[in-house]
Amino acid sequence: MKRFAPMPARQHGAVLFVALIMLLIITLLAVTSMREVTMESRITGNLMEEKRLRTAAESAQRESERRLANVNVAPEVCTSTTPTTLCIQEIVPNTADGYKTFFTTSTGKGYFTYSGLDGGTTLDRTARWYVRDATSVGNIQTTCTQAEDYLSGNNCVNYYEVNAQSFQGSGASKSCGADALCVRSVVAAIYN
Repeated sequence: MKRFAPMPARQHGAVLFVALIMLLIITLLAVTSMREVTMESRITGNLMEEKRLRTAAESAQRESERRLANVNVAPEVCTSTTPTTLCIQEIVPNTADGYKTFFTTSTGKGYFTYSGLDGGTTLDRTARWYVRDATSVGNIQTTCTQAEDYLSGNNCVNYYEVNAQSFQGSGASKSCGADALCVRSVVAAIYN
């Protein structure tokens, strides 16, 4: 007589269900880690760009400070929107507007594009700068004792506000903030 093997018990698919749950968890972990890597890459890229912009703006700022140090007479007020020699854009107003930066030529006064002291150095970002007379702003007062010295700027301590801007690309200036990085310093100079 033939013996038949007993029928196995019906499987309910528990192993398949557990395997699918584990596969889902592993997929979610992989997607989450990919998102984190993407976010970290964006943050790193933004930090690198901010460092490039800061380097370009500080280079322009140092150029203007060196140009101020290398002249023997107080600079005149700019008369052109594209100046070729060192000049001051304006006298800093003693109002809330005195803290604003003006990198546009709409005021009739211009800015200088970074070119280095040799006149031929270039940067990988657009960098511009201008100088404003800050001698009579706030508590800063002139040290001149003679009226003719005060008018000429000779034998007096003159204070100049140096503004520099850098941004990616070329063309028209951009507002300081998310589109452009701006830096400012004050330089004291005495001309004889």
